[in-house]
Amino acid sequence: MSIRNIASVFIIIIYAACRKSNYIPPVVPVSPVIPDSLLKWKEIGQIPGSSASDIFFNSPAKGFAAGDQIYRTNDSGRNWIGIPGTSSNQGNFFNLFFTDSQNGFAEGTSQMAFTNDGGDNWIIKPLASAWAYTLFFINSQVGFYGDQQGGGLYKTNDGGNTWKSIFKSSSATDKYYPHFLDLDTGFVMTESGMFESTTDGGQTWNFKCYVSNVSGGGSYSQLQFLNRNDGYFGGPTGVLKTTDGGQTWINELPATIISHVNYIKFFNDQSGYYKNATSIYYTVDGGGTWELSCSIGRGDFIIAMSFLDDHSGWACTNKGRVFRLQQ
Repeated sequence: MSIRNIASVFIIIIYAACRKSNYIPPVVPVSPVIPDSLLKWKEIGQIPGSSASDIFFNSPAKGFAAGDQIYRTNDSGRNWIGIPGTSSNQGNFFNLFFTDSQNGFAEGTSQMAFTNDGGDNWIIKPLASAWAYTLFFINSQVGFYGDQQGGGLYKTNDGGNTWKSIFKSSSATDKYYPHFLDLDTGFVMTESGMFESTTDGGQTWNFKCYVSNVSGGGSYSQLQFLNRNDGYFGGPTGVLKTTDGGQTWINELPATIISHVNYIKFFNDQSGYYKNATSIYYTVDGGGTWELSCSIGRGDFIIAMSFLDDHSGWACTNKGRVFRLQQ
């Protein structure tokens, strides 16, 4: 071996030794594990499937969940089974709504499933548009859904066999959040901020006001009225409240509470709940103050809640975890 070759080998050995002994691997930050703080709630079950989108209970024992198909529980949410015939190649179901113990609805973007026997059997029917987003039924025959791609607010009078667009804003991609007190009296909030009411079942609408800062909501933003005057809207800026039929609105959440509310449920003018992505809060003074009721850690988010009353409630996460209110 020549002196040049010997020198080269020596340099390589020295370089390798130095590189190994001085190499410091990059530090990869590890996100802290944030534990669940279920507080007034208890984890009781797991919904099967790839993801859950909604949950609805119509009795203390019997409930339903929406996802890649419709699932049912008969033991308050502890065990769940898929209902045959409710999976579809048209996409997942993501909204559930029951008007009574027998009549229920499950919404997808271009289809809706109907049951009139308490959820034992479901019939899937096409919708009048391909971008359904929100859902509200008054009874087994009269209901509404909002389309987010120019279709507006649709109404059916025959249990979903036929649909007619009854309200549309000027925005081509608006979202519609309806709530009806009866067959005649109803309200609609749009993501563009329009709030209107009707007293003839949606044949004519009366503009009440323009509500700022409601854009950025989703399918779980929600409008709820207790009567003709008192109503709430859960959206990206918090819990908005009206006491004059929607002519004026105020935000019920203090700045210290993270908003982006996407589900509300009031039982009367004092008691109610709201949720955001990872927490559930409740109030007993009409929204004057709010107390944390449940919070989950990272890696999942609360997708839906369902209540029978202010002491009986359930929630589920996107990954299918089921919580029950313990009171």
